[in-house]
Parts: sequence; structure tokens; C-alpha cells
Amino acid sequence: MAPARRATRLGSALSPRALLGGPSALFLAACAGSLAGLGGTDETIGRATHRDITIEIPATLRRYGYAIYNNRETSSTLHIETSWQQRVPFEDEAELGADAARTRFIAQARQAGPAVYTLRLISQNEVSLPDSMEQANPDGWSRIPATEMYRAYVREISTEIELKVAAGLRLYGTPR
Repeated sequence: MAPARRATRLGSALSPRALLGGPSALFLAACAGSLAGLGGTDETIGRATHRDITIEIPATLRRYGYAIYNNRETSSTLHIETSWQQRVPFEDEAELGADAARTRFIAQARQAGPAVYTLRLISQNEVSLPDSMEQANPDGWSRIPATEMYRAYVREISTEIELKVAAGLRLYGTPR
């Protein structure tokens, strides 16, 4: 059986403001978007072993052309972050005016048992919009809502990671 999977799209119809009101909603919205932000995704992949997180995730991301930029481990967490990978914009991003795009991934795992971690995969996406005078970053990159083609691209990578970590749990099991 595949691990439980929950995906959230930032900027979806159900916002924190709809659930709460006033300043509380603004504070929660700012915190919730701090990692994935506008245009990114934040997905709970499921449970994974230490080995799968430290070996399979970097190997999978490298196959897609991403270089590991940061790899940190504490007693209860694992954090793997790629460098920004520049790419040609997807068709639907180009239709919005993008002439360049870049993406990076962040895998975060929090220990959920003696040998098992709960794994999240965060993607961040930025585009270059030459016709826009409003740039979100001083270096010329802007964030736009995640397009359907971008979400499909991220889904392809996250599904491969999900299959790898699910296989690791079946192969190695977890000590009780």
C-alpha cells in the first residue's frame, strides 16, 4: 500500500483569511508561505527511512539536473536543499510573459519513530518577467502562481521520490 499523501497548493481557494479573520489571518498566511511561497508547492510525501532520505532523494533530484546545495542533519530532522536550476519556461508560464524560469527543491524530514521520518517535499519556482516593472526579488526573479504544467513537472519528481521511499520501507522495514 502506498504511503499517505497530502498535497497543498499555495494560493488555493481556501485561504487562512477565510478560516480566521483580521491580523491573525495575515500572520498565518505569512508563516505558511515562508518556504514554498507563491508559485511553489508543499507536499507531505509520507514516511521514509534515513537511508532513503539521504541516498535516494539526492540521487533522484540529481537525475533531474539538480545539484545538492545544502544537506543538514540534526538528532531529529533532515534537510536537503538544491541550488536553483534554471530552465526554459513551460508553455503556460511563457503565456504569462515569462522568458526564463528557475526551480529548486527542499526535502524536510522530521523523525516520527526510531527509524522512520515524515517527509515533506517543497518546490520553489521563480520566473523572469521582462515586461513587468514589478519584480519580487532584487535579482530580477518574480513568483507567479504555480501553473498546471509546473505542477505536473513537480508531481513527476515527487511521485518518483514517493515510490523510492515506499520501496525502502518495504525492503528494509522498521525496527520495533
